[in-house]
Amino acid sequence: MWGTSEAGVTAIGCFKGIGMHLTDDLLIVEPVDADGNGVPAGVRSHKVYVTNLFNPLMPLIRYEITDEVTLLDEPCACGSVHRRIADIEGRNDDTFVYGEGVSVHPHLFRSILGREPAISEYQVQQTRTGAMIVVCADGAVDLEGLTRKLELALAESGCPEPMATVSVVERIPTLATGKLKRFLTL
Repeated sequence: MWGTSEAGVTAIGCFKGIGMHLTDDLLIVEPVDADGNGVPAGVRSHKVYVTNLFNPLMPLIRYEITDEVTLLDEPCACGSVHRRIADIEGRNDDTFVYGEGVSVHPHLFRSILGREPAISEYQVQQTRTGAMIVVCADGAVDLEGLTRKLELALAESGCPEPMATVSVVERIPTLATGKLKRFLTL
């Protein structure tokens, strides 16, 4: 499920097809580029504009949310007519910038950490030369191997001499709203 505090439930996962169905009957979701121009299906947006259709007390019209999404154009196997998006790519304000302008998108970390079946939750804190990652795990995690993968990916992204640390914790603190801030920039 993809939800926002401003617009409520924005998309719901589908168990027959890939991606998530937008709640088009409650919201207008407009994926746009950095300049606010609409992007076509198959292209990742820089942000989205959300207009709620259900809240007369706090109407939002083209409210900007920095989540990056990709519209899917093909019909879903479940038969729903709601538009679909691929999984949320992250927020563009979660991008880490190192040294001489090397940008590292949160997907670098998400793709590596998401492949570890024992990891149930994680948080990535940017450091000057890499990242400090804490994970909650339901089983054994090869911390050294995971660290090597992360450092290699950071190096391939252009980070000079990256250093990563990964440690297992019992619990990751959440914000006062109950949300987990997954990526913490410098």
